[in-house]
Amino acid sequence: MTLVDDLRNDFSRVFSDFVNRSWSDSKARLHGAIRYCLEGDGKRTRALLALLICESYGRNPRLAFSSATAVEMVHAYSLAHDDLPCMDDDSMRRGRPSLHVAFDECTALLAGDAILADAFRVLVDEEFFSDAAFISLTDRSRLVRELALASGGHGMVYGQDRDMYWTGRNDFNLETLETIHRNKTGALIGAACAMGAISGGASHSDISAWREIGTLIGIAFQAVDDALDGSTTLGKTPGKDLSQKKLTYMTLFARNQVMDFAREKTESAIALIPSNTRSDRLIEFIGRLLSRQT
Repeated sequence: MTLVDDLRNDFSRVFSDFVNRSWSDSKARLHGAIRYCLEGDGKRTRALLALLICESYGRNPRLAFSSATAVEMVHAYSLAHDDLPCMDDDSMRRGRPSLHVAFDECTALLAGDAILADAFRVLVDEEFFSDAAFISLTDRSRLVRELALASGGHGMVYGQDRDMYWTGRNDFNLETLETIHRNKTGALIGAACAMGAISGGASHSDISAWREIGTLIGIAFQAVDDALDGSTTLGKTPGKDLSQKKLTYMTLFARNQVMDFAREKTESAIALIPSNTRSDRLIEFIGRLLSRQT
């Protein structure tokens, strides 16, 4: 087990404890749905990026636990809503039934709404999430702004809108696809990186650099996902993008070209890492994202 795996396990324990005590009403169907959504066996990629970047500034990665938690919550809500019948209509997520299948469509919609709202509370309310107390009030407001920009109408939701619009259409190009994934996937990963930098006490210029680094990592991450779409290892319905005529990198390129593209984006991201950081563990982790099979 690597040091990164240790960090993932440490965060997962804190996250699981937080979920179980925050939505603990056993009689409330909504609370059960929230726990189901958040406890899925995810890779915690966004959380780990935030933690590792905070650590790269010589800070305890626990300073970024509130950021990592909030970003994972926004990611989980987005998957639950993406899977709804009115969106991608997918019955599998993270190797088990999607939230609307395990519960129902109405509950899945409400659970996603609640998770999104509570994600912002995580960043500011130390009674809700005690780790928020480690971050100054000024930095908490910066974290809220970062997450809001990435998750709203100028980020992830905009990217999802573009993704839905271009599904089944033919008059696209690479720029069209870049717009979708720079927003749908790249924006939230960019926020995770920027929020990790804020938690680590980085300068404004470094924070901007990390935001772009995360965006590039997100584009590469999505390209690898597209290349793996036919595999059962992703935890969702194999070949779903192809069957729905989604616009993906595999629509435009052969698989080896997609992987070359992902490699180029990853190398560009690594080249932007500020020189005043200790980033060996982070760079190793970014490399693992490129070679993953799940």
